[in-house]
Amino acid sequence: MSLLARFPWMLTVVGYLLAVEYLQLSMTGNVGYGFIAVALIAFMIEMFKSGDVGVAGFFWDQFWALVTVMLATSLLTFLYFVAGKEPTFYHWVGLGVIVADALLNPANAYRTAMRNFDVPN
Repeated sequence: MSLLARFPWMLTVVGYLLAVEYLQLSMTGNVGYGFIAVALIAFMIEMFKSGDVGVAGFFWDQFWALVTVMLATSLLTFLYFVAGKEPTFYHWVGLGVIVADALLNPANAYRTAMRNFDVPN
């Protein structure tokens, strides 16, 4: 369980996109479906991790969320402006999952922290 809590799982989504780009694979078919599966599993693990975190865990969660948003945005910018490729549906799904992780996990961590401190709604 501690490995799940310590590893920034959204980096696997960015790593998958980088590997597909480096290997020059097409995101259609099984590669794209595998990407969606990896993105959703990473998102569920990150949501599970944000359930009960301490101060240090919250800081590192936020740090890695910002880093992954910057990396994904940089990759899409590189693809469009430097490589001259149009980002595919799968690229946008990946960016959407990463941005959703960066927005929803802090809210979930904050909500559970308030619950743990018995703060009324």
